[in-house]
Amino acid sequence: MTTIVWDGTTLATDSLISVNGSTYNHAQKLFQLDNGEWVAFAGEQQEWWEVMEWLNAGAPRNDKPHVTRVEMILAGPDGVFEMFNKLVRIPVKGPVAYGTGWKWALAAIDHGKNAIEAVEYAKTRDHDSGGEVQSVTPVTRAGVPFETLMRDVEAEPEPATT
Repeated sequence: MTTIVWDGTTLATDSLISVNGSTYNHAQKLFQLDNGEWVAFAGEQQEWWEVMEWLNAGAPRNDKPHVTRVEMILAGPDGVFEMFNKLVRIPVKGPVAYGTGWKWALAAIDHGKNAIEAVEYAKTRDHDSGGEVQSVTPVTRAGVPFETLMRDVEAEPEPATT
């Protein structure tokens, strides 16, 4: 399958394509959409193309493709989102990872690794992740480290002045 990771600033993925646990090929899994967003895919490769076509058409609500095994992270000027089979954008609040190597990648993030290093680590543990790492650091509203976002959220509110 794959490992895709968002660490708060960088979107990264491996490049291995596997079928039923066997190495099949290497492929691009990170794409820039017509609207400037970046998307990284995990799941059924043939479904990626349907989803990308739909996203590039503006993601019309009444014309969603029927997909059954797709996971993705989208990052762009309007924020960072995760999407699954129902193709509904869910805002991402911190580091996330998907695909068969997701547990290894999140463990690496928990231990201070960035998205690229997390994918590299997942490749050492997950037999369905491998190949070269593809990555991008897109301009996003969430393009600051997660710790900074949390510090801002947890800070005491400023007292109101009259």
